Amino acid sequence: MNEPDKHAASSISALHGQLQTYHCLCSTLILTTSHNLDELSSRAEPVQDGALILPLGAHLSTSDFVDTDGHTGVDSVMSNVVPDRKAVIIRREDGFEKRIMFRCSRCKLVLGYQLDESHFETSQPVSRPIYLLPGGLIGTEKMIKGERPEMPPWAGQTV
Repeated sequence: MNEPDKHAASSISALHGQLQTYHCLCSTLILTTSHNLDELSSRAEPVQDGALILPLGAHLSTSDFVDTDGHTGVDSVMSNVVPDRKAVIIRREDGFEKRIMFRCSRCKLVLGYQLDESHFETSQPVSRPIYLLPGGLIGTEKMIKGERPEMPPWAGQTV
């Protein structure tokens, strides 16, 4: 192995240790991130869905091809997700919330959402966090071990 190949191999090995990958319950690769989902914060009350907050800096792709050219500070990539065409209005104790739901492109399971731009007081495009619904993703390590998660209770609901 020549010197550049050794450097590339060690860089990939170091990077692999830092990245986490997660799949939809149907086994489709959905998320590659430098964050451990078990350590992410969840939305506070009065929100009752327990959604995890994926920090800013996520890049979305509707296919398994990810082009991050021109995107700086990307630390999470969601691939194979499709946003719903229409927003969903959720009634909450303190009012309403308009959400754009993200679904697995293969099985159409709702995996998460973003708040509609109408929730942000700016006329400029703003980076919005992505909220991941608990139980919709399984880590690659767990999947390799043969663990099968239970279908979350909200998965059978149609939105």
